[in-house]
Amino acid sequence: MGFPSPANDYIEKRLDLNELLVSHPSATMILDDDDQFYVIDRSIKPKQGSTLAFEIFGESQIGKLMGQSIITPDGEAYEGEAMEEVKVLGVVTSIIIRLSEDDRPTI
Repeated sequence: MGFPSPANDYIEKRLDLNELLVSHPSATMILDDDDQFYVIDRSIKPKQGSTLAFEIFGESQIGKLMGQSIITPDGEAYEGEAMEEVKVLGVVTSIIIRLSEDDRPTI
C-alpha cells in the first residue's frame, strides 16, 4: 500500500498530435507535399477564405477559396469552367512543416 508519490502531480502528459490536430478522426486525412504535411478535415464545410485541399486534372493541390475561384499559393487561379474539374478533398485545418533534411541545413 503506501502513499502516492507527490511527484505524480508534476508528470507531464506525452504530446499527442492526434489530440492536438484531429477533431474528426473518421473525416481526417493527411496530404504529403514535399516538406509539408496538410491535415485535412472532410467534415468541415468550406467558406470564403478557407484553405482547401483539392484535386484538378488528377493532381492534388492546396488553394484558398476566394469568391467563385480557388487561388493557389503560387498565384494560379482556377475559376469558371476550370472549377468544373475541381474535386474538393476538404478544408486544411493544420500544416506541419519539416524544417530539416540531411541535404540542407536548418536556419
